[in-house]
Amino acid sequence: MSRPKLLVVVQRYGEGIAGGAEAHARELTKRLAAHLDVEVLTTAARDYRTWENAYTAGTEWIDDVPVRRFPVLNTRAWDFKLYERRAFSKGHTLQDERTFVDAQGPYAPDLLDHLWRNGRDADHVLFFTYIYYPTVRGLPLVPERAVLVPTAHDEPAIRLSIYEPVFHAPRAIAFNTEEERAMVHARFRNERVPNDILGVGVEVPEDRSADRFRQRTGIEGPVILYIGRIVESKGCGELFTHWERWRRSEPARNMRLVLIGQPEMPIPKRDDIVHLGVVSEQEKYDALEACVALVVPEVLSSMSMVTLESWACGRAVICDAGSPVVWGMARRARAGLAYANAGEFGELCAMLADDPALGARLGESGRAFVERTYTWPRIVETYLDLFAEVRARNA
Repeated sequence: MSRPKLLVVVQRYGEGIAGGAEAHARELTKRLAAHLDVEVLTTAARDYRTWENAYTAGTEWIDDVPVRRFPVLNTRAWDFKLYERRAFSKGHTLQDERTFVDAQGPYAPDLLDHLWRNGRDADHVLFFTYIYYPTVRGLPLVPERAVLVPTAHDEPAIRLSIYEPVFHAPRAIAFNTEEERAMVHARFRNERVPNDILGVGVEVPEDRSADRFRQRTGIEGPVILYIGRIVESKGCGELFTHWERWRRSEPARNMRLVLIGQPEMPIPKRDDIVHLGVVSEQEKYDALEACVALVVPEVLSSMSMVTLESWACGRAVICDAGSPVVWGMARRARAGLAYANAGEFGELCAMLADDPALGARLGESGRAFVERTYTWPRIVETYLDLFAEVRARNA
């Protein structure tokens, strides 16, 4: 008996792709391939800021899964912000929204043509991320087979009318968190679409060493750790401002803000801010082992992978109180603390540095939350159940 066939549609895929949704898609695809015949449809782009073709169009195998790449015909326009402002303005037209989606990209009409001609040969088509061209234009081509992983958060784009079919047409929706589901249901009133909380599995290595981190970096004293792209949209500008204001009030405290990730904005030149750049997975987990807490300043997200990784390592999280997802998860997990301003941010950093037992309690609560919620066996089983339900309705 042949196995069900699954197509995975995602805007970028492969080695060297930095991005939560794309990394999620790859890890999930590897695990689903043990149960389904899986093929990935993606573009030849690597960088979401330009969508320039970096790979060769055609089919290659990654993790024993065929990956079919299609060329991006238009890189992101230099005046993209103009199309964005027009689509977000009052009195705009549906054509303005269509133009925005096409300009945002990745514009790969050959992918859509392939999906139109071959999509109904698959039992299921899994679309990652609601906002991009392949999902907006592709999902309506195969709605009866579509399962959407929206990775949605409350942003101006989600209020556009062009996204209504994306959230009403699929046969099922796989949300990352309860907070994401509540936001989507409030926006689209699409509770009738079958859905579940699936998320992403978290696996951390047993071999994690704070001593190895300190020997490699030479960093002493308490560490507040940030992991991710260093960019305004992730809240880094406000993080730097909060850090500098707090340190002016407590200049004698021996503490470092350590940054791991690709910089896309200026980093303040201070002795107490250390940028390690892009590091290996082992070095990342050694840093988590060495830190007092992970700081997650991002407000807009559907799920924070680094938050789950921090909890899996038994480390507390400090987050912005304005983040409905991260702060909501932290409250449910009882594994984090939130700040609303620079003063509260500094108080939390100092409190966790001075009271290791508090950080340990929060971290252990986070570890237990991850173990009962975000494990690959549970997630894969839930996806397979969701797919089976889609097949049953289409029989």
